[in-house]
Amino acid sequence: MNNNMSIWEKVQTTDTRFTKDAKVGGQQITSLNGTAMIMKATEVFGPAGIGFGWNVVEERFDKGAEMFSGEGDKRVSLGHELNHTVKITFWFALDGKRGEIEQYGCTQYLYKSKYGTTTDGEAPKKSLTDAIKKALSMLGFSADVFLGMFDDQNYVQQLQAEQAIEQAEDKEAEIERQKQERLDYIRSTIETMQGAQSAQELKKIHDHAVRRLTARKDESGVRRIAKELVDLSPKFTQENAA
Repeated sequence: MNNNMSIWEKVQTTDTRFTKDAKVGGQQITSLNGTAMIMKATEVFGPAGIGFGWNVVEERFDKGAEMFSGEGDKRVSLGHELNHTVKITFWFALDGKRGEIEQYGCTQYLYKSKYGTTTDGEAPKKSLTDAIKKALSMLGFSADVFLGMFDDQNYVQQLQAEQAIEQAEDKEAEIERQKQERLDYIRSTIETMQGAQSAQELKKIHDHAVRRLTARKDESGVRRIAKELVDLSPKFTQENAA
């Protein structure tokens, strides 16, 4: 293993138990649990305050867009949005050396909602957590999320399956459960393919299954689905010829 990647390789994979889908600024994202990231950092560096920590360098409220209520002659200004920003120096100790990373965290503090103007009293805490998570991401923590791999549901499902085995009290039972689940999925996919009404539908079912099985590194499953495509395709060729 390249020493430059030693931390990254240890922390790049995210435990799916500590993630959730969230909508921020109209965009769908995978939200990471801050406490889980601190726990992982403790595992790598040691306890917070000894193996790693942070110092607040700057804290401020930034004026945002002007907020309005009403329309036409009844339109009135509600003031400006306020965003809380914090800048930290994140430090960590590794192999007798000290490293430092500067990062920012930002959170809406005063903004317009369906209830009127709203303030978030926990904005400073959220900004600090945001800055810490961003600093850890620079070291590779939860890199699979920041690289967009969680946008691929096949990747997430494979990760969940691997982690389910790792975390199970009875690992053999979990392995057997997943084997049966795999067989049921392949059987169901083949039945669906056999019921396809067109070559296009058949190919679509095939491609979806292959992506999922490939993500799970199931080469024999991919070959079985591919064989079904080959066996069924002539049916639509003959129908089109007729």
